[in-house]
Amino acid sequence: MPQEVVNAKPDSSYIEQLQRILGELSANGGQAWLVGQAACALVGDQPLPRFAPWRIAVAGPIAPGAGVAPNGSITVETLEGEGEHALGLLLTAEPIRAWALAMDARGQTIDPWNQAADARDRRLRVPGDPRAWMAEGPERVLDLAVLAARSGLVPDKELLRLARRDAGNVLSVDRAVWAERFGAVLLSEHAGTGLQFLHDCEALQRMVPEVCLMVDFHKSCPVHHKDIWDHTLQVIEKCPQSLAVRWAALMHDSGKVWTRSVNKAGKVHFFRHEELGASLMEGVAGRFHLDPALRDRVVYVIGNHARANVYAAEWTDSAVRRLIRDMGANLEDVLAFSSSDFTTKRQWRIAEVRSLAQELHKRIREVAAEDAKVPPLPKGLGHVIMQATGLAPGPWLGEVQRWLENEVEDGRVPPLLEASAYLEYLQAHAPGLLDVKKGNERQRVAREKK
Repeated sequence: MPQEVVNAKPDSSYIEQLQRILGELSANGGQAWLVGQAACALVGDQPLPRFAPWRIAVAGPIAPGAGVAPNGSITVETLEGEGEHALGLLLTAEPIRAWALAMDARGQTIDPWNQAADARDRRLRVPGDPRAWMAEGPERVLDLAVLAARSGLVPDKELLRLARRDAGNVLSVDRAVWAERFGAVLLSEHAGTGLQFLHDCEALQRMVPEVCLMVDFHKSCPVHHKDIWDHTLQVIEKCPQSLAVRWAALMHDSGKVWTRSVNKAGKVHFFRHEELGASLMEGVAGRFHLDPALRDRVVYVIGNHARANVYAAEWTDSAVRRLIRDMGANLEDVLAFSSSDFTTKRQWRIAEVRSLAQELHKRIREVAAEDAKVPPLPKGLGHVIMQATGLAPGPWLGEVQRWLENEVEDGRVPPLLEASAYLEYLQAHAPGLLDVKKGNERQRVAREKK
């Protein structure tokens, strides 16, 4: 389970705004409740969901012009029938017992089946008989992982026991279902909870044994290094909701298991773990029957994720331009991952990593914008000038080009004229720039500085 809290709990003013929305919706004599996952989060004193919409159920007349949640999306469901009875029918359809909760504008909880304890204890149970639920098909283990990843709740002991009993059946599940359900786990808000459950019930060992070897791997080393499994779960949840980026986050350190070494000074290294991790991902992609385009994106990010991480303010524009050119269509994926690949608790380091990531994004935008500009002078201008003057290339030609560019930028001469027009303009307005003796072209700048 990730130890770092990515989302802070909503402050009191945020809750007040949510309660205001409920009050506005019920202002005409109706009733409004926050229901399901969001209600469960508040009862359990947890952050409101980032990804899933906040669901509000309304019975009776809806106030016109009622507000909308200040952050995230919100869905309003109109109930048919009388207030709390209709609400109870809606709550029976919740896939998780802890979600069978509602909260009104006064902050009072509607809990018809006493599920508040599940919300407070972060416990996941399914409606009805868990044995019958699990018996509905071999993919139920994966369904349970998706529910855990979406809710952040941990399956209770009985569900874990049943899932561990049936874990081997996951091998009978169609690989398209593997890819769909596992992808849903990775893209969920609490992906770490879902992945940890898959490991605890031993289904992950059948599906992606490469990452299971990271669990407790740090304990096998005489020299301390970070827990790469816990680091992996944290990084996944930090990453944006991109399937390629989150698959890369899952596998980015998998190669460390086979590349760890300790030098004489007692320092731990994982030389070339990126390349090995990329190779391991190719095998995982084949096992899951992933789309080749997705596979290639993930493999590239894993193999090259360290390049953006070594960015420093001293990089020249040429170095930034080289990164853009080399990454090509994979640039955004690599940047999205590298911006999330840190789990330190030292605040100064967090600030430093974020600052460097922001600076690199800014540099990339600036360099790309500069390169996208249409050159104000025509191609071949330098060749035309040299032919007309009989001079060889040298620093003088750069001076001429810069002077003409400034003239264009200041509006004294139009851009993209014929080369001959710029030559005539130069001869008329700055003939001194062409006052270079043949054979001394490369000495001119040095001579003038003396």
